[in-house]
Amino acid sequence: MATLVLGFVGRVVLGPIGGIVGTLLGSAVDRRLFGGGSRSGPRLANPEIQAASYGEPIPVVRGRMRVSGNVVWAAPIRESTTRSGGGKRGPATTSYSYSASFAVLLAGRPIIGIGRVWADGKLLRDAGGQWLQPVTMRLHTGSERQTVDPLIAAAEGDAPAFRGLAHAVFEDLPLAEFGNRLPNLAFEIIADDGPVALGSALTDLAASVAIPLSMRGDFPDVAGLYVGAAASLADVLAPTLKAIGGVVAAGQTLVGPGQSPMLIDPAGAVDARPGNRQQARERQRRAAASATPDAIELGYYDIDRDYQPGLQRARLRPGVRVDGDGLPLALSATAAKKLCSDRMLRLAAERQRRTLRLPWRYLGIAPGDVLRLEGLDWQVRETRFEAFVLTLEMARVGAAPLQPLPSDPGRVLDQGDQAPGPTSLAVLDLPPLPGELPDGPRLWLAGAGAMPGWKRSGVAISFDDGASYDPVGQLQAPVPIGTAKSILAPASAAGWDRFGHVDIEMLADTMWLESRSEASVLAGANMAVLGTEIIQFTTAQALGSRLFRLSGLLRGRRGTEQAAASHAVGERFVLLDQGAMLALPMPLERLGQTVLIRATGGGDGATPAVSAMLGGAGICPLPPVHLSWRRQGGELLLTWTPQSRAGFGWPDLADVPIGEARLAFRVKLHDATGVLAEAEINETSWVVPDRPGPIWLDVAQLGSTLGQVATLQIP
Repeated sequence: MATLVLGFVGRVVLGPIGGIVGTLLGSAVDRRLFGGGSRSGPRLANPEIQAASYGEPIPVVRGRMRVSGNVVWAAPIRESTTRSGGGKRGPATTSYSYSASFAVLLAGRPIIGIGRVWADGKLLRDAGGQWLQPVTMRLHTGSERQTVDPLIAAAEGDAPAFRGLAHAVFEDLPLAEFGNRLPNLAFEIIADDGPVALGSALTDLAASVAIPLSMRGDFPDVAGLYVGAAASLADVLAPTLKAIGGVVAAGQTLVGPGQSPMLIDPAGAVDARPGNRQQARERQRRAAASATPDAIELGYYDIDRDYQPGLQRARLRPGVRVDGDGLPLALSATAAKKLCSDRMLRLAAERQRRTLRLPWRYLGIAPGDVLRLEGLDWQVRETRFEAFVLTLEMARVGAAPLQPLPSDPGRVLDQGDQAPGPTSLAVLDLPPLPGELPDGPRLWLAGAGAMPGWKRSGVAISFDDGASYDPVGQLQAPVPIGTAKSILAPASAAGWDRFGHVDIEMLADTMWLESRSEASVLAGANMAVLGTEIIQFTTAQALGSRLFRLSGLLRGRRGTEQAAASHAVGERFVLLDQGAMLALPMPLERLGQTVLIRATGGGDGATPAVSAMLGGAGICPLPPVHLSWRRQGGELLLTWTPQSRAGFGWPDLADVPIGEARLAFRVKLHDATGVLAEAEINETSWVVPDRPGPIWLDVAQLGSTLGQVATLQIP
């Protein structure tokens, strides 16, 4: 306020010069009245915000720490296109995917390696070094002999090798998981694998800026040290030394707590005076309780919470005066709590002060030394030498520090730090599923993992027997997959199978099958493929150990009636979850060919490819039903009813569209010796000359491919 008032008066009376003078005087008054500067609590440099700008400080790391670093090189975002679909029933679909190549500077000195990696706060690489999704990354540890990364060299030509600086280079990182943008990455840096001697780390830090410091006393071990903000060495050292009770003594010596005290004989040494001058005998004094804070707070990086900023507090008495600092240290909650408690005890003891005058022969005593007088320990805070008398200003050293008290670091967010494991990939050539009517061949892909860490996987296909693979998409979620542990008995597809059941062992403990009502099942729920038959079930009884018993069945669904008669132990079970599965359209000319499909997830380095023959079940017409015959006037009248791929329900009791471009059938009449007659017709009936039986009628509907054959025996 005085700054504003005196500045205004000065400008009015003396003009611009008077305004400057008034402002300076006012600021001096303000400092006297309100104190200089601003008050702030404990603050930590944030190692989790990734930068990409010039002039960013290069972090200094010791031990283990979480660091985001600075993006120092990036190539343009790469766009890839995938075209699918097209044909008579709809337009082609073009999908776009994006990837980025870039380099991140991690530390200003060589490191041992990296542990976990996070992307937008989610785990990308686990503690065992396993990537949870496909990632190509090269780590340069900061050797003075490291060479330019080949990707940067190819893009830039003449490029720096960043010698002495640890950095990571990502090549074509898929961006779909991160909203098609560069994610905020964080790395667990391993710079001295194991506990870090804090004293040695601080002296090394000073040496890196050409300030040699010697060290004596005891210093605690810490998990890591991180200096990521532009600051002087004094600003970096001060919070840590204050927290542990250390000082920087004369002669550039780093003095830690716990040093052995020097014994002083009070009878013959204390209260020395120059000549015969009289001098006040100031021995001991005690500061008021209000001179110490009510509580101590320390900010730190919590090793039990993935190095997130943590805060611990020790309270001496009720009140609002808090002394706080942010430490550049990675600690456990218990260790941080102990530092708070020890500092609180030191402050309580330091209320006792003492001035000691010693003869000149004690000139070797320096700030930070501990003296023992009359059974009590005192730490030297300041020294003055005048007229051959050494004056020491000292503070009382408290009792032994408390034993560490257990402390809760707070809730730890589980990031799924588990290896994804290999992908179990199911390649299914299925008839049309609810809501689709394919006009070309397609395969359905379903994937899951036996380990809890499995979340998703990429998929690639080969048309040249494995010589090359092309990516075709992502399996976004696990599909319940299992194997049959019993044989499902044959049954009719014309109604409910209320007596049959089958036991299924699921692939993982996390997979669960639920019972549904008959109405829900009739509406499409609980549809699965068992072997090659599509079934639905109402009851899923959990038997324990990933085992379920399925009953209340609908059999031969979606035109798979013929597969209802052949089942075996060990055949595959897949719950048909279209939202989690990937539909893979294929060219019509590939019909009948064999392709190789493999998973490309984080745990699929050694997973073999799956071979699949493209049979075209999605475009194959269903077998006709209700085949009948009648002899009349020397002729044989044969009739049948076609089934439609366009709709398996019959909600309005009206015929549904046939789902094919035209109504056509291939028919054949034969006996035990051979074919008697065959034709392609556009009707659902066929008249041929009568023949004595037994003879057989085969009927198949024609579409993009020849449909399934229905057979009738005529006596």
